Amino acid sequence: MDTTTSRDSAGRGPTTWDPDALGVLMAPFTGTELPAWLGEVLDAGLASVILFGHNTPDPATAGALARAVHARAEQCVVAIDEEGGGVTRLQSATGSALPTAWALGEIDDPELTRAAGRALGDLLAACDLDLDLAPVLDVSTDPANPVIGTRAFGDDPARVAAHARAFATGLTEAGLGTCAKHFPGHGATATDSHTALPRIDLEAPQFEREHLAPWRIAPWLDSVMTAHVLVPALGEGPASISPWARPLLDRAVGGSFHGLVITDALDMAAVAANPGYGEAAVRAIEAGADLLCLGTSLRRDDEQMLREAHDALVDAVDSGRLDREALHARAERTRERLRMLRTRRRFVPAPSLTDALQRLDRLGADAAARAVRARHAHLELAPAVVTDLRHRAQHASGTRGRQLVDALRERSIRADEPDYPDQIDGAAQLLALTRLPRSDPEEGRRLDALLARRPETIVVHTGVPDAAPDHRRLVLAHGGGRTMMRAVVSLLLGGEH
Repeated sequence: MDTTTSRDSAGRGPTTWDPDALGVLMAPFTGTELPAWLGEVLDAGLASVILFGHNTPDPATAGALARAVHARAEQCVVAIDEEGGGVTRLQSATGSALPTAWALGEIDDPELTRAAGRALGDLLAACDLDLDLAPVLDVSTDPANPVIGTRAFGDDPARVAAHARAFATGLTEAGLGTCAKHFPGHGATATDSHTALPRIDLEAPQFEREHLAPWRIAPWLDSVMTAHVLVPALGEGPASISPWARPLLDRAVGGSFHGLVITDALDMAAVAANPGYGEAAVRAIEAGADLLCLGTSLRRDDEQMLREAHDALVDAVDSGRLDREALHARAERTRERLRMLRTRRRFVPAPSLTDALQRLDRLGADAAARAVRARHAHLELAPAVVTDLRHRAQHASGTRGRQLVDALRERSIRADEPDYPDQIDGAAQLLALTRLPRSDPEEGRRLDALLARRPETIVVHTGVPDAAPDHRRLVLAHGGGRTMMRAVVSLLLGGEH
């Protein structure tokens, strides 16, 4: 098999890139410009790259970067993890213009959800992106879930399936590739796979009824992302790197799924800690994955991430653990499917970036306004204090920003966010942000202490409704992003209850 030789980034001597290994890898890189080492790997046949928030401080920069990748390697697919709501890369600096998936499910208008997918797809197309790692097909049945929550379209399998398919249809209409995640379902766990390996102890019939059912729509999507979750009733080991997952997907869809199987990020602690990053890459291929998402290079050496995964695959071939012909066939099939995505993207006209952003803003604002609910809560045009009680990290969405404070200031309300619990002005209107007050002990303690002192506080709950506190003055925001917070402020100023 032909190989390409170059020097590594430290100039330590020649390195060899194996095109069959590169043909099953989706690699990250650091920065907003194409690194020299990545250009050489693209020349050698890297199948895909993935952009994260540190690559995309704004959509224009993202577009320039994607075009640079395509100029160097026309067939390389540029992917992005852009769900809207709390999980955004293109609008990470400001917050997404789209509402959360849960908000769309709350409205329960599939045509609106399709339009949301189309609006998001138009933005991605305007940035010359090819594959969106969306929609989410998880059914969020555990209110304590710290990583899925409002990223899901709901807690009902039928509703999730209907809206995920509508959202994917909109993305496809814009020329984007789609990826349903996280197979076989990540919604019934209170553990975040970014930090540990989740375990779901449901019996097989219940799991299949509540979490596997939405995956029947998989044949209408381009790819499926496997989850780092343990489901002992279904098989041993994490779904993403274990041989039981692919046959289960085939059985769930009657053998009619012919798209790509993509792993969740292999740098996540759920598998990176055990069995380890390189070993996880090999096991994922053994389990039937077509494309390995290596994760984010933020705070890591980007070239080394790719080299470690690549070398693990090559070593497995050299030792006889992986069959060379089988890996070659897998890489060729993956490249063919990715070429189809690139062809679709090139043949669907993209709008201008300005038009795409404006349409997304309008649609997002209208949808958020339909989703937000409040009871016994009203704001005056007077100074307000916002205290963020949310304690647990949100690894999927990254930093939250001061979205509610900014939304209040946009409406000419003087708003501050002092350090909790000190410096709260007793005369100011007080709003508290919550997400998991019933399951996160620290968040619950903070909320109880605050309400004991200030029972008139308006609680703005950003998590799923079943995780909300029992409080008289409550707003169900169904997310904490820019669009949802603007809708919250509009509702509170309008005096609707």
